[in-house]
This record gives sequence, structure tokens and C-alpha cells, in this order.
Amino acid sequence: MAEFLRAWGYSVPRELAKATSKSMMAIGTKDTMAHVARALGEGVPIRHASHPYDALIFAGADPADVYIVDVRAVSSDVDVPSLFEALHRANSQGTFVALSDEPISLPSFVGRIGRSDAQQLKGFLMPEAAAQAAAPLQAASGPASEEPPRSLVVGGSSR
Repeated sequence: MAEFLRAWGYSVPRELAKATSKSMMAIGTKDTMAHVARALGEGVPIRHASHPYDALIFAGADPADVYIVDVRAVSSDVDVPSLFEALHRANSQGTFVALSDEPISLPSFVGRIGRSDAQQLKGFLMPEAAAQAAAPLQAASGPASEEPPRSLVVGGSSR
């Protein structure tokens, strides 16, 4: 419902937005948390775990939908690929992101994004918001492709 309202330009009531939003956890320093909060914008609930062990406890007790790990901030404390494996065992349906500017060997289920690339982080975690932000740019420059318009599916039927 919230996605429908956003897609058609309506404001989403706060309670509905909270109920339908993804829960996210940023693992790293306070600067990591601030960067993630700025990238994703207002209204996105983000929990912070300053230490990887705290993140593992949270993951076991109340799993998040998305885990964002600042590799540089946690690599001195734990083996990062092992941390992702443990988080994945706690929540195999989650989305996992490593913030890292250096090449690093990561499990296949982990996406790697540059530490300071806020736009890519938002696009990866919230593709619908990134598409909405890009829509005015595409409208100003004309259609990006010659694809025919897609039909709107309402109530299971195509119109």
C-alpha cells in the first residue's frame, strides 16, 4: 500500500511507512551510522551496532532485513567474511552490504559498495526511491528507451 501511494505521488502516513519499511542495521562507527542515515534519508529506521558481536546478538534476537557493514571499521575486531556468514545464518532472507573501497573477498550473497558512495547505497537498498529521484531527470531528457508502456495490473487483471 505504501509503495502504491508513493508511486502515485501521495504522502504516506507515518504509521503505514513504519509498518512497511525495511528494518536496517548499520554495523560500524557513529560516522558509519550517520553516513547510512544521510544516504537513505528521513523515515528509514536504522539500528546501530558499534561492534560486530552486538550485531550478532541483535541478529539472533530481532533480525533486520538489511545489514550494512563498514568493513574498515570492523575488520580489526573480526574476520569480515565470517561475520557475514554468521549474519546470513541468522537471517538467510536478509540483504547484506559491505561498505568498502578496497577489494575484499566476500561471500556471494554480499553486495559491495564504496564507503562514501551514498547514491549507490540508496539505489541498492531502495531502488524504488532511486527510480523516483531519476524520473524527473529522464522526463527532462526524454524517454530512455523505445519500450512500449507496461500495462497496469489491478486486482489480478491486466488493463
